[in-house]
Amino acid sequence: MSISFGDQVLAEAKNLREKGFDANQIAGILCKKDSEGKNYGLGILLDKNGKPAPTSRTILEYVEKELEESAFGSYLNSDALKNEVLDAVLRWQRVPEAYRRNFDLLLPSDAGTGAVQTAVQAALLMKDGLKSIGVEEFGWPAYRAIAFSLRLGYGEFSSDDVIGGAGVLPVYQAGPMNTTGRVPARDIVIERASAARSAGVPVALDRAYSGFEYAAKSANVSYSDLMRESFHNQVEPFIEAGTPFCLAISPTKAFTTFALRPCGLLLIYHPDEKLLHALGAKLKGLIRARGSSFEHPVTRAFVKALIKDRSRLESEHAQVLNRIAEAECLWKNLSRGTAMEVFFSDSYAGLFRNPKVRQEAARDIYGAHLYPVFADGRCRLNITGLPADPAKAEKTVSILAKYCC
Repeated sequence: MSISFGDQVLAEAKNLREKGFDANQIAGILCKKDSEGKNYGLGILLDKNGKPAPTSRTILEYVEKELEESAFGSYLNSDALKNEVLDAVLRWQRVPEAYRRNFDLLLPSDAGTGAVQTAVQAALLMKDGLKSIGVEEFGWPAYRAIAFSLRLGYGEFSSDDVIGGAGVLPVYQAGPMNTTGRVPARDIVIERASAARSAGVPVALDRAYSGFEYAAKSANVSYSDLMRESFHNQVEPFIEAGTPFCLAISPTKAFTTFALRPCGLLLIYHPDEKLLHALGAKLKGLIRARGSSFEHPVTRAFVKALIKDRSRLESEHAQVLNRIAEAECLWKNLSRGTAMEVFFSDSYAGLFRNPKVRQEAARDIYGAHLYPVFADGRCRLNITGLPADPAKAEKTVSILAKYCC
């Protein structure tokens, strides 16, 4: 009996898994081997043809200048620009002016990943006795690795739950869940902020997708209003509760700088301005220990671009939101009446969706030359990979929706 194409790919996936490759790597490897393959596992912004979106033209221009200025061979960093870049970040995030004195900024050189790890380290400096991190289930896989590297315990909590417990540092995503697209409603964020305040613990907030949760509004709402709403719902409740937090912001998704990977942006908030200043020396030590006080030229370029050309960067961010909105609208229309429909309601947003799928899903979806990420009985897919061709798009959605449960 002949083996179907889907069975062949499934067997190869099993072989790769036994060799130690993770689910993300497997999706990429399998797709590259299939000349007809469509990669839905990519963690980058895709255009209408399923190709990576162009890198930020603004950042590229500043990188070229920075490389020219690096010719004399010395250690360089952005220390002299710290106040200016802090102001630029707060303005980009639409933080109300009344709160700005209570923020400090660190620039971990290794993009969003470094910002999250440094956020956890900074939170540990704010509160003695924290022994583990608590995260939302189906969250970013790197959280477990971060906990391991810092010798912390690790626990997962159900989606929309309040994370707590003795010695637990809550880690929340301040926007769409990285893997599922789930967006916490403001009342949930308020409850989380209040619980942390009552427990006397800071929180670490992972903001990889600034504004993405409201991309669908981008056609009718100004960029400034959209970003203001995002901050108001996802971050401001912690300020209103008087809860200290470390807000790790990744510029990678917002400004399509995937290939360049500039620094992460870590905002430290404390309701007591004196205590925030007292933390200053310890926070500088974190950056020194990470080697981030000697910056990569891309980081220096990004800092200068954010200070001098924030409006251009924001325009590029707005284009990203428009692309997300376009993809969400297409999925919403094509998935209507199917099990996928719920994932394009107001409760979900961003690049990814991660529905549960039936047991035979991988074989038949692979058989259709589609390569999402299969893990834990779920199918994670990048929604911007949907093709522009209406017939192909409809066929893709129908295949994926068929196996959703």
